[in-house]
Amino acid sequence: MISDGNGKPESRDPEQMMKMLEIELAQKRSEWTQASGRYRKMRTAAFFFLALVIMGALFAFVFLFSRLSGEHSAAPAPAESATPSH
Repeated sequence: MISDGNGKPESRDPEQMMKMLEIELAQKRSEWTQASGRYRKMRTAAFFFLALVIMGALFAFVFLFSRLSGEHSAAPAPAESATPSH
């Protein structure tokens, strides 16, 4: 075995190197899968938060629109003039 300068022994046996590469790739794959799950959860939470904000804005718009519409229809009729128009 030969040291590569980083303190890790390096083997010249191709079989052992292949096994080490397979183990390293399996570890990386596991890390990528866990990271992918975290990102998927974050993306889902962001989508639901955005949907909640949009629904809240729509609800506020409908509430305010119906309230303003109700005030407009309940406004008193214009007063008739004091002088007859005949």
